[in-house]
Amino acid sequence: MGELIVLLAHGSPDLRSSQAAAGVAQTLERHLAGPIVRIAYLQHNWPTLTAAIGREMDSGAISRVRVQPLILTEATHAVRDIPEAIARAERDHRMILDVGSTIGMDPSLGRAMDALIPQGSPVVLAWAGGRTPAAFASTQALADSWAHFSNREIALAIVSESGDSILAAVQDLAERTGKKPVVATFTLFPGVLADQIAAAAARAGTCATTPLYELPKLIDILDQRLHV
Repeated sequence: MGELIVLLAHGSPDLRSSQAAAGVAQTLERHLAGPIVRIAYLQHNWPTLTAAIGREMDSGAISRVRVQPLILTEATHAVRDIPEAIARAERDHRMILDVGSTIGMDPSLGRAMDALIPQGSPVVLAWAGGRTPAAFASTQALADSWAHFSNREIALAIVSESGDSILAAVQDLAERTGKKPVVATFTLFPGVLADQIAAAAARAGTCATTPLYELPKLIDILDQRLHV
């Protein structure tokens, strides 16, 4: 009897996002060299968590199921949508699932992003925002940790269609430091948010890093979460 790990992502109508999420699951499965690793989604894409578990349970070879959220912050998806998906899956499959924590508050993620940015450049950390105090607190804590070890000036900016928050943060940092900031894309996957960040950075006369899904450190963080 084997172990099933389901990475639970938000999902997106943008095909690039679901393809990237599936790629993370495949990479993690190779890295772990044992458990089956599958992807599931909260919205927009298939399979749902219940369906992903059911498909593997039908083989009769699964004795344990763990769910690892592919979510960066303790925002609404983490505090409402994931618990609801877990409750449905536990009810439908009559089992208790082991559930990991979100990944974004890991300080090593700041170090991994830092390696993408020229030394000495200030940083605008562009993120999706959140309706919970925990989401703001964890993201600010990541920015503070990053600033402490790197001696960079780091400011938060919430992504929007207009890009005004990112533009204002870039201009403010440039004025205060005398250096051109780089925009750090604090999203996991390509899609609408990453495109908005890149467009806002270009409008501000600077560049943005790519989404985080290709960082080797992401696989390390997921491994650590699964072995807590």
